[in-house]
Amino acid sequence: MLSQCEYNLLPLPTRAELLWQHGQHLMDRQSPPFTVSLYLIGDFFVEAYFSESNYYKGNHELLHLFALRMKASRKSGHSHPFEPYLDQIDLNLPIQV
Repeated sequence: MLSQCEYNLLPLPTRAELLWQHGQHLMDRQSPPFTVSLYLIGDFFVEAYFSESNYYKGNHELLHLFALRMKASRKSGHSHPFEPYLDQIDLNLPIQV
């Protein structure tokens, strides 16, 4: 599997194909006007930005793919890249024995 850096260097159609073939969908969030889907590919995460299609009513078009860094830079002052997903994580899962 490719590294995050190698993935980022690929053209969008190739990155999208790899996402559909090898990505594991984790969750979605709304960031109007986009629906953002989080995927796991190998050992890194990718956000896919979709907008409502102008051509196919009720469908969405892929606009952007961004591979996420595992940890935020201390110098950047930006929030952690996974912060927008924190409200969707439920740690109260039933324990199976």
